[in-house]
Amino acid sequence: MKKPELLELIEEAKKGRQFEQTTLMNLFWDKIYYFVLSKIHDKTDAEDITILTFTKAFRKLKLYNEDFDFGTWLRAIAYNTMIDHIRAKPELNVSLDNEITHLDLEAMMPSPEQHLIIKQDNKKLMKAIENLPDIYQKVIKLRFWEEKTYKDIAKELNLTMSNVKVRILRARNLLEIEMNKD
Repeated sequence: MKKPELLELIEEAKKGRQFEQTTLMNLFWDKIYYFVLSKIHDKTDAEDITILTFTKAFRKLKLYNEDFDFGTWLRAIAYNTMIDHIRAKPELNVSLDNEITHLDLEAMMPSPEQHLIIKQDNKKLMKAIENLPDIYQKVIKLRFWEEKTYKDIAKELNLTMSNVKVRILRARNLLEIEMNKD
């Protein structure tokens, strides 16, 4: 895609237009997914990080500066998302940088207070999931409770891969709104 066409697509996506956001996700999915997979080496985690990358990117799209390459901007978000993912899963033995050879696993373990907060947040999350429309509840449950791959979800729900990605992206956005209520 030529740069002017891409910039026009990005401008429309900034307005919250879902078709343009889906188009951007489809254009850059493979580049981001394989970038993440090359670092994480786990297909399930790579899918999750990729969808979270796009979730964050669309949330921050208004901050995108067209002087920079959009793919590079997405890769930076993906990289930061991978760091967050590694911190959240101390059992992973992953290094994103040759200079980073050891992660302080003890420092990443939740304290007793953090465990209590996590437990309270889980109750809130369960309630938020129950408030989602059925089409989003279904993909969230299949993905995160049953730990099915995007491919398996698409097959089970008779959807395209693109549709599964979009539904998970929208479900995450709706969950975030639900979680921030009160």
